[in-house]
Amino acid sequence: MHVDINEMAEFFVKAFELVLIFATFCAVLELIFPAYRYSFASYVRGVRNWIIRIGFGAVIWNLYAAGLAWFGINPLITINFGTLLHSDNAIINDGFAVLSGVLVAIVADFFYYWMHRAQHAVPFLWRMHASHHSIRELTAWNCNHYVSEPIVYAVFVALPLSLIHFQSGVVPAVAMTLIAFQAHLSHSSTRINLGLARYIIGDNKFHRIHHSSEAHHRHRNYGFFTTIWDTVFRTAYWPKKNEWPEVGLRGWPEPLTVRDYVMFPFDRRRWRRSKVMGEKT
Repeated sequence: MHVDINEMAEFFVKAFELVLIFATFCAVLELIFPAYRYSFASYVRGVRNWIIRIGFGAVIWNLYAAGLAWFGINPLITINFGTLLHSDNAIINDGFAVLSGVLVAIVADFFYYWMHRAQHAVPFLWRMHASHHSIRELTAWNCNHYVSEPIVYAVFVALPLSLIHFQSGVVPAVAMTLIAFQAHLSHSSTRINLGLARYIIGDNKFHRIHHSSEAHHRHRNYGFFTTIWDTVFRTAYWPKKNEWPEVGLRGWPEPLTVRDYVMFPFDRRRWRRSKVMGEKT
């Protein structure tokens, strides 16, 4: 397998640019319309952890792409949105392009939903995913998953999707842009949300329930981009008007240093303490 350093560097730059744009936009909303006000230090930690995670992700996604080529994995199904959604009107055609991106994101979220449920059900996966749930100052910048998340995502989401070819030049760009924005909006600590649109597209108010430290919110709202799969599989919890719960895991401190962040799943003292306290997911 061929590892391309230039491709990894390009991935890092482009990914961080998206994070910078979307996380900063949401951070402005958090400042103007806060649901909770958090420390400046949490934003600094978020920037640091994003740099670490994107750097690790650049390596993983490069190896993933090389692995697909090496094993000769090709799509089994082709869906041509250019044919299915087309209009001679340029404005309508642009709308179809966005719609096709939304549809791709909803399909991808089906696989994400089940991956996410597995992360909460399988102890080995939970040890890594729990670092994300331990965050108590959850914002658009400070919402990092563990560095191994790209590996889990590649196996459970990207690999199944690689068997489906969505044929349209604009779809991958639109879908990835929507998903990237969603990653920050869903974790943002602002009272600005999507309102009734959350019955289709997940927002920060819906996803905050998933991070809630309250017992009656557990095992709820696993979907990321869309709320459709939570509705279908009966795990949706629709927050009340002023329901903005505290987040984090009781008794589990958020990793504050680089060492804590990297070693989180391997900290025996942390996991022994969690067993004593009876913390459940």
